[in-house]
Amino acid sequence: MKHLIINVLIAIIALWFLPLAGQAQQYNGTSGMVHIPTGEMHHEGDALIGAHFLNKAMTPDTGFIYLGEKYNTFDYYIALTPFSWIEMSYVCTERIHAKDEQTGHIKWSKDRYASVKIQPLKEGKFYPAVAIGCNDVLTSAFFKDKPDVQLYFTNVYVAATKTFTFSGNELGLTVAYRHFFRGYNAKWNGVVGGVSFRPSFFPQWRLIAEYTGNEFLLGTDVLLWQHLLLQASLKDFKYANAGLCLQFNLLGKKYRY
Repeated sequence: MKHLIINVLIAIIALWFLPLAGQAQQYNGTSGMVHIPTGEMHHEGDALIGAHFLNKAMTPDTGFIYLGEKYNTFDYYIALTPFSWIEMSYVCTERIHAKDEQTGHIKWSKDRYASVKIQPLKEGKFYPAVAIGCNDVLTSAFFKDKPDVQLYFTNVYVAATKTFTFSGNELGLTVAYRHFFRGYNAKWNGVVGGVSFRPSFFPQWRLIAEYTGNEFLLGTDVLLWQHLLLQASLKDFKYANAGLCLQFNLLGKKYRY
C-alpha cells in the first residue's frame, strides 16, 4: 500500500506540472503513445536519447521477478529516423541478475533489443497513416521458435492513426493489432488503441488515453525548448511511469512537436 501511494503521488505531481512546465516517445524510443504504437512517425532526421522508469506493471510477467516478486525497473535507448518512412531504436532494460553474498549488493544485468518501424502509407485527407513494426528484430527473426531464448519484449504490430483538426486543436485516433511471441506477454495481444489530444494554445503538450489489450492507461507528454521531451502516465490509475529524452534533428529542421 505504501508503494502504491508513492507511485500515485509521483504521477499526480507529474501530470499536474507538465502542462505548466510532442510526437511522444514510447518506452522503447519509437513514436507512439506510451505502451502502444501508432501509425505516425518521428520527423526525418530526428535522433533521440532517453530513459524511462518502468513500473512493474509495464514489464513481462517473467524475467523481472526477484525473491518471488516483480520489481520496478528502467530502460534507456537511442533512436534514429534516417528517412521519413523508417525508425530504428536500440533499448537496454535493467534486470536484477543476482545478489552478491559478500557485499549484499544487488547485481544488475541488461536485456538488449532493437526495434524497427516502417510507414508504408502516410496519412491522407480520407485515410489514416499506417505503420508496421517489430521489437527485438533479430531475436524474433532467428530464435522465436527456441523456447530457451527469452523474448521479453518481442512483438510485431500494424497500426493506423487518423488525425482530425478543429479550431486549431488536434485529435488523434489510433487502432493497432499487436502480437507478442511469448505467452507471458499474451495479455497485451490483439487489438489495442487510443486517443490523443493537442490543444491549440499549446500544441507541444499532448494528452493520451489508451487501451493496451489488458489495462487502461492515461498519460501526458510535453516537448520543451524543441529538445526536451517529458512523459508521465498512470496505468489502471495506480501504476506510475515516467520518462524523458533529448530530441534533436540532425538535418537542422525545426518542428513544433
